[in-house]
Amino acid sequence: MRYPSIIHTRLHKPLPIFPLLLAATKPSPMAKSATWLLLLLLATVVIPISISVILYRLQPVGFDPVPLAGYSFGESVSVAERRLGIAASSERIGEGLLPGPEDLAYDGESGYLYTGCADGWVRRVRVAADEPEVEDWAHVVGGRPLGIALGPDKSLLVADAFKGLLIVKEDRSVSLLTDEAEGLKFAFTDGVDVASDGMIYFTDASYKFDLHTYLLDILGGIPTGG
Repeated sequence: MRYPSIIHTRLHKPLPIFPLLLAATKPSPMAKSATWLLLLLLATVVIPISISVILYRLQPVGFDPVPLAGYSFGESVSVAERRLGIAASSERIGEGLLPGPEDLAYDGESGYLYTGCADGWVRRVRVAADEPEVEDWAHVVGGRPLGIALGPDKSLLVADAFKGLLIVKEDRSVSLLTDEAEGLKFAFTDGVDVASDGMIYFTDASYKFDLHTYLLDILGGIPTGG
């Protein structure tokens, strides 16, 4: 008596359970709207506030920003003359050999153009030659030469972002002139010039923030240079 019932049971296929589960777990339109609303809340409120709190906790010592002052844009200033053909008639020199050239100093007598590079080298280019030649002139170990100016004795004055005010003699020796003023150490020496009487003028962009943290100087809104 049991044998036919067993055959009858095996002939019936089991109900498809997996499609039923998918149908049961399919989100409704209201659930989708709630999910998008939650994601929007996270993106516009929770995440920005969390990032602000983290940055506030991790802010460097000495970073004390002031409220942003109100600015208004005035009328556009027009230039007296526009020379759009200069770039088209210009020629690239030292391409690929001068990483991050920052400033230029030209010696008209020798025909050399000096510039400071991102790898710490002060290089010179002989632009008077038929084919400009790039030469490694002087290396500032651990430095970043920014401002460059020729001195009256053919020396080269270098404003280095990390070292301070340097001088490079004709024998390519590098010496420190100064890295402080009135007991205040420089943090971002960036510009130098020499007057006709030999007086040296230079700038220090900030006494608090260096080349790696200069964005904090911008965000702080307080002048820290001299």
